Amino acid sequence: MKAVVLAALGLATRLAVTRAQLTAWSPCPDHSDLSCAYFHIPLDYHNASAGNGQLLVVKANATSSEKKGTIFLNPGGPGVSGLQSLVDDTSALMNRTGGAYDFVSWDPRGVGPYTYPGNVYCLSDDEFQTFWNGTIEVTGINWLGNFTNQTDLSNLYAQAPTIDAKYREFGEKCLQGPNATTLQYIGTAATVRDLVGLADAIEGPESPIFYWGLSYGTVVGAWFANMFPERVGRVILDGVLDATRVATLQSYKLWRDQVSSVEDVYSGFANACAMAGPAGCKLAPFEGASGADVVDYISQAFEAAHAHPVSNDLLLLRATVFGGMYQPQMWEQLANTVIPNAIASVLGNASDTSSSAKNGRALARRATFSQNSYTEPAVVCADSVDADPSLTINDIFDEVVNVTRTVSPSFGAFWPIPWHRCSYWPVRAPERYQGPFNGTYANKVLVIGNSYDGATPFFEAQHMAEVMGDQAGLVRQDGYGHTSIYQPSECVTNIIIAYLHDGTLPAGNASSPTVCAIDDSVELFPGVKSVDVPANGTLTDRE
Repeated sequence: MKAVVLAALGLATRLAVTRAQLTAWSPCPDHSDLSCAYFHIPLDYHNASAGNGQLLVVKANATSSEKKGTIFLNPGGPGVSGLQSLVDDTSALMNRTGGAYDFVSWDPRGVGPYTYPGNVYCLSDDEFQTFWNGTIEVTGINWLGNFTNQTDLSNLYAQAPTIDAKYREFGEKCLQGPNATTLQYIGTAATVRDLVGLADAIEGPESPIFYWGLSYGTVVGAWFANMFPERVGRVILDGVLDATRVATLQSYKLWRDQVSSVEDVYSGFANACAMAGPAGCKLAPFEGASGADVVDYISQAFEAAHAHPVSNDLLLLRATVFGGMYQPQMWEQLANTVIPNAIASVLGNASDTSSSAKNGRALARRATFSQNSYTEPAVVCADSVDADPSLTINDIFDEVVNVTRTVSPSFGAFWPIPWHRCSYWPVRAPERYQGPFNGTYANKVLVIGNSYDGATPFFEAQHMAEVMGDQAGLVRQDGYGHTSIYQPSECVTNIIIAYLHDGTLPAGNASSPTVCAIDDSVELFPGVKSVDVPANGTLTDRE
């Protein structure tokens, strides 16, 4: 597979280099409004004999006539394409920065067909179903409520010997697959060094680096700031994953943090739907319904799917709802089209029951957690702490059940989750940065978190700001969704523009963050303003 990709892209000769180089800019594949180039890199910055690789780099030009510089963007995941992110989010990013900066992103190691090492493949398409057949890797975990049903518990723990054996065998397949020789070279420390090399090539050697990290990109940002404190120009950490937790915890314990606010986001979504009523939101079961009634209506579909676990519809339905919590600007479409169609499929009254429709739903299930490409676990596990040899799959199942009972009854028992693989992952990156995270930087860092973020709760941003101390300022955007960019806030925009201009930070810190409201004009459903929609919870504190 690797040889085919190299031949298709004409990379065979390009990979013979030993020093980072940037080719000339040209129109991007299928997106001529953006500029692309290739950046040649060493696979291991400390060992030239490891060979060389290549990144696809993409640039969105500043929209202002007075360009002020370049912001390097990592959209997170890990596994998210920088090219696709700029296709999707350039407008929002330009609005937040006054259009005065070029945005440069890239498909990081392990991502896409144009970067090498590219997507991580361990199983062929044909092998996928037969390898995982009959396991929770395909069906997901079947549960309702706070996971006390004894049949559900017994069915889960009965899978332990199979999952243990399969995860061990799977690790061996990854080492024998097309990515075997590069699997260890896609970790975050290498990505940080790629970032610095890109900045040297585009802005000049030793230049201050302006960087915006979203989601897992905040781990890249935190590692960068502490690996290269003298290069910190303006660094924005937005939708923060707590790098100190990544550096110290067995990875399966990180899922607890990730879903700590999702129930509040779900409540906000349901409340907004109820406020819109049946005319504006198809999930509102009747006029005057409450948010709890909306949740009950969706839960009835969960229960119907739970009764038929072989069909996998419960996994698909939960994933559809959970994924929709990320972007509140999509909630109207989610509630009026996506979720109703998924519920209709579960209840057996979908309008299209043809073979092609069923195949499409099957493909959607597989795509939900990117099961064919294993880039996300490959990166998070390459960065993970060393595996605890005493850890068993039952320990991981115990944590899944506990998280479901105590943190998120709606989404806590999702499976598979990348973090849960790391105890079995066959390699670690040759370089991992595991602290400290309280360096003295050339310039201070801006940390932003949403009040209700279903993937990176605000307390993670708060803790990173606390660790960075007087080297960071903290902003809480008082809205919904994952990262700040999907709900406009003039307050946050003004803070970002001032910070990029001269390093000015708001007075907010970990103990007393600066709070910015969402703009009054932002609607979640027709006539339902975001600022008027309550969540049924409060900001989650770390236990």
